[in-house]
Amino acid sequence: MIKRNVGKIRIFLSFSLIFATLLLLNMSSAYAASPITIDKVDYVNEEIVVNNNGNAKIYFATENDAARNSWETMLADEGETSTIDFSWVSPTAEQVIVIKGEDGTQRRITLKERARKLEVSISYDRMAGLNKTSTIAQLLNIMSSAGTGDNPINFDDLEWRKGENGSWRDTSSLTVAQLEKLQIKGADLYFRIKALNDTTAKDGTKGRRVSKEVRLKIAKKASPVVVGIDGEKFTADIRYGKEYRVTYGGVTSNWVKVTDKSIRKVPLSVILGNTADGFTPATRFPAMLIEIRDYATARAAASKITEIELKEQRVLPGYIVKGEAPENADPSDPNIYITYNGSANISVTIPSASADNPYQYAVIRPGEFFDIERVSWYTITRSTPVKVLSSRAVEGSDVYIRQREIKSKAATKYLPAVDYELASTYLKHKIEYPAIPVIAPQNFTFVKGISDSISFSITLNSIGKLPFETEIRSIKFGTRELEFTSTSNVTDPLNPGIEYTINVTLDKDTLNELPNSYSRALYISFKNGTVDKTAIKLTIQSPTPATTLTATASKGTAVGTTSIRVLTTVRPGNELVYTRTGTKVEGLHTENVITGTAFVQEADIPVSAGEYITIYEINSATKKVVRYKSIQVTSLYIR
Repeated sequence: MIKRNVGKIRIFLSFSLIFATLLLLNMSSAYAASPITIDKVDYVNEEIVVNNNGNAKIYFATENDAARNSWETMLADEGETSTIDFSWVSPTAEQVIVIKGEDGTQRRITLKERARKLEVSISYDRMAGLNKTSTIAQLLNIMSSAGTGDNPINFDDLEWRKGENGSWRDTSSLTVAQLEKLQIKGADLYFRIKALNDTTAKDGTKGRRVSKEVRLKIAKKASPVVVGIDGEKFTADIRYGKEYRVTYGGVTSNWVKVTDKSIRKVPLSVILGNTADGFTPATRFPAMLIEIRDYATARAAASKITEIELKEQRVLPGYIVKGEAPENADPSDPNIYITYNGSANISVTIPSASADNPYQYAVIRPGEFFDIERVSWYTITRSTPVKVLSSRAVEGSDVYIRQREIKSKAATKYLPAVDYELASTYLKHKIEYPAIPVIAPQNFTFVKGISDSISFSITLNSIGKLPFETEIRSIKFGTRELEFTSTSNVTDPLNPGIEYTINVTLDKDTLNELPNSYSRALYISFKNGTVDKTAIKLTIQSPTPATTLTATASKGTAVGTTSIRVLTTVRPGNELVYTRTGTKVEGLHTENVITGTAFVQEADIPVSAGEYITIYEINSATKKVVRYKSIQVTSLYIR
């Protein structure tokens, strides 16, 4: 019995010794550890890094669980620090995690809620002023519930990835050059506020969690715009919503936006911004490269660029020559020949003009302004003379001549390619028509057998102008060509300071042979082709016998006189005259002109027996006889 008890006592003592040893070991360990401290709150990897400080175990719990003394236990990691994962903590609200070591000293970590709002948009209109190496920070508009007014969320606080499967990258890699590449085909970019570790306060309050990602669609650049060049008016089809820049002489201009909705075309002179206007060799357009695109707006990126390369403008060769083109002129002759057909028209001859080398002309009337965008051009594609009527090319007008615009053509099996060419510079000629003959309108009446030859004068020019005509070729009356003589003061060479005339006389013998006609115009042709068919009108008629008036003779009151009494009433506009002749007056016609003595009714008229006193009723203005009476005076009628 005693032996059993002794055995039990020995077993109890052994356990007691073991327990005491373990207790001493634990007490030794507890006294060796110190309270844990926080190294950092790692929001990037979603873990809290704690300094072990000799603790073999680490306890953590949410604030509510810690209040109920419900802790999660984890063995300390090897080394000086341990990490506590908090990816399980909801990011939609602020959470507090309580951490302690074996000594029970608690540390509180505040895990901040992630940003509730993040919006990212892009304004492409800010892109033009950035270098390709610059980031797109100035293009993005960022709105977020994170940050403060003094320290808002900015471009550097974000990270991005391309597409849904791309890797997240720092925004410093998102440059303008990178954006331009993405615009070639378009892309989806994703942004989020990147996590920020708390390494200063070390309680979570100086860091932030990663935000939800947002998508930013980068649209594909629009196709290049279609732009036409008007090589005759020197304009480019650039209108509202587009921008352009030009390179010439090794210098490239800045982009210029067209913001006026009324603009449809921009002159090349405006694009260049220099003194070039395309008119003269000194102001011709240089070779240039014009770039056009739809300019960027806040919502749309600039379109792809259209490039238009223009060659240096051609200079119109040769000169304008006033005169006929040489008979042997060929396409190698660069000159332009202008001749005048009186004042009817001008002829323009360009030996080098052809369908492949077209020319064109424009007429600017006196008082009109040469406006390159409004002037009307007419094409010349042949080397033969081209007539321009004086109704278009009036006196004093300016004629502009140049080579026409040439459209580009692709090469074919049989023909080489044709490069585009602007219209050339131009040459100018003032229209100064030579003087044409002037004939004062006149009406002549020729009485066969009575009238004399008919004469009239022609003025060939006015002072200051040379005459176009110096010689008459023919004069016709109907189909009958008339005989005429002419005299003139025409000299060789002609002098514009002299007024030249031609005096013309129509032969009466020829006129006597013409049929009777009434007020028919002569057809006067001049040597250089001028024709007058209205100025001189001719009436041909046979003579009309004068009628008889009634008169009686009686003795006068004085010796050797007679007295005549006219019984016929004199018509208005007429008067009476008389003549004293030795023979009877008879056979008079109404074209005969009488210059007699004024007749006084029943006045004494000295006369000898056998003489004739003829009383005439004549037209007071023309002195032509109307009626007459020739009376032989015998001694019976003489006192």
